[in-house]
Amino acid sequence: MTIVERIRRYKYLPFDEGSLRIITDGTIKFTPPSKVNDPFDCAPDVETCNIAEYLNSRPDLLARAGERLNLSPAQIIEEKQTMIKRLEIAADHGAFGQQFSDSVGICSLTRDPLNLLMWAHYAQHHTGFVVEFDIPIVVTDTDKPPTESLLDWLIPQEVEYQTSKPVVSFFDDKDVTTKKQFLVKGEDWAYEQEERVIDYVRGHGIHKYDRKTVLHSVIAGMRMDDRNYMTLVESVNKANQDLNLRIEVYKTEPVKGKFELFVLGRSDLQPIKVPNQAIQPTRSTRGS
Repeated sequence: MTIVERIRRYKYLPFDEGSLRIITDGTIKFTPPSKVNDPFDCAPDVETCNIAEYLNSRPDLLARAGERLNLSPAQIIEEKQTMIKRLEIAADHGAFGQQFSDSVGICSLTRDPLNLLMWAHYAQHHTGFVVEFDIPIVVTDTDKPPTESLLDWLIPQEVEYQTSKPVVSFFDDKDVTTKKQFLVKGEDWAYEQEERVIDYVRGHGIHKYDRKTVLHSVIAGMRMDDRNYMTLVESVNKANQDLNLRIEVYKTEPVKGKFELFVLGRSDLQPIKVPNQAIQPTRSTRGS
């Protein structure tokens, strides 16, 4: 396994005990897909027109379903159309794939540490902080790093933003289904510049990551009060002492005359510009 490059990714956080543990304990939260804040997220549509064709190509699936229902082979044949209909109804109501979805955990990162909306929404109105990760990208003989490295080093996958919901087909392979289910969001969310670490092994919950390898710096919000700032500095100092690191603490400030932020001492950090949707003028309802 060879490290070919390193990328910087960021995590917006409120100021609380759980967030500080990312620094002091090396633990980070993986959220269940059903708990993400967008109800359209992680909920692709399912193509139901080919369910019967798919089951005809996979008689083993019907056999296993019949076994769970204590049906004999003859009863499975008799109940086949009913079973297909139930599966179509489950797919139409979003139940298909829910068990698989709830078995994983998602840790959301971003490429942009200076987005005003992100600071307002996810960093407690600019009173929280951002953790900066320096993530190694690796290659192996199989061109795929071991699962433990993906998780320990928080190696993310890029989210795509689309105008239409993805549609999962029963004939999709695993990688395609995963992308449609967990890595596609509506284009209104493009400002987040999101990338996701998806944990299929441990699922959702609070999990360890490799602080010594990937924890790089911490950026305090412009509204963080002095007491919380000192607590944040103390947390970073503890991590530095425990791991023999040199993690720095920075702070955001407003750019005079603009709706922008900058980070004191970090000229390398710049906001990512996402094209705004065209704003249509409002037609007056008054009579002329």
